[in-house]
Amino acid sequence: MNLFKRRVHVPYAKIRNANTLRNHTTRHDWEHWSGYREQIRRVLEQTLTGSGCGRGHLLLLGAGNGNDVPISFIESVFERITIVDIDEKALDRLLAKAEQPGKFSKAIIDLTGIGNEVQTLGELKEKAASLTPSVDFSKLKPPFDVVMNLCFSSQLISAFFYKENSRTLYTPEFGAQLDRLIERIHVSIFDGLHERLMDRGVVIHLTDVLLLQQLKKTGSLSPARLKAEALTEGRLRDNLGQVYKHLSEFAQAGLCLPGTFAHLQKPILEKFKLHAEYTLLWDFVDDDHEDRDYLVTAHVLENKTGAIEAGR
Repeated sequence: MNLFKRRVHVPYAKIRNANTLRNHTTRHDWEHWSGYREQIRRVLEQTLTGSGCGRGHLLLLGAGNGNDVPISFIESVFERITIVDIDEKALDRLLAKAEQPGKFSKAIIDLTGIGNEVQTLGELKEKAASLTPSVDFSKLKPPFDVVMNLCFSSQLISAFFYKENSRTLYTPEFGAQLDRLIERIHVSIFDGLHERLMDRGVVIHLTDVLLLQQLKKTGSLSPARLKAEALTEGRLRDNLGQVYKHLSEFAQAGLCLPGTFAHLQKPILEKFKLHAEYTLLWDFVDDDHEDRDYLVTAHVLENKTGAIEAGR
């Protein structure tokens, strides 16, 4: 046997490859995302002012290239910063933007918790209903005062559809199974965070919930944008809160992205209490082909008692 030609099993290879491609395509979007990054900075600043959390250790989950991270602000506020992604090269691009890289440490983690069990879309369909996600946070060095989840909810399962013909495999039943799987992944993530947060620590959970897209060639709008424009009488940017109030109607119409409400499950709210909520608009891309934005929600979830106490 030629060992150099032997196929080697690589855990979570598909997840890593798909997210590497995603990060690679957005690596130059630092300037374009400045407005969205400023919105996140304001959410973080208001959270630090309005909650009892400390400013010692910040954890960023799904940090990627850092284009949506207010890097200068967090460097000025926190003593330590841990950045997590499955794509190490993307984290290196984030560190290249930092003025105080010595404050940062990085960890390569599969946030799905199923990457070692599922390698293909076919396997995912076969096992989706029975999978028990277990996100491994053993590489982290807690405790943490603040965690920011950076819009990974809608991307957790999409990696399995990367370069695969999903039309023959996807069914409504499979879609429902994936929704439940995403919920179980979030329970695993929040269980791990609860154990590693300081008492009164917070999780700022950012997730993209609506695709607001217009195709330049035809002028056609995505269903979510069409409904949002009608709801706000064409003044979407000035009325994000109005859209948020009607989010359940978008969900009933099947217009919300995967994982929109996964962090608000009962098992999570038994360990966290909702402290505040915000609505943001992410100007994702505007080129010759499309103008694509995302409506993003930010829920601040405060850790309930029973976690790491100050001074331990």
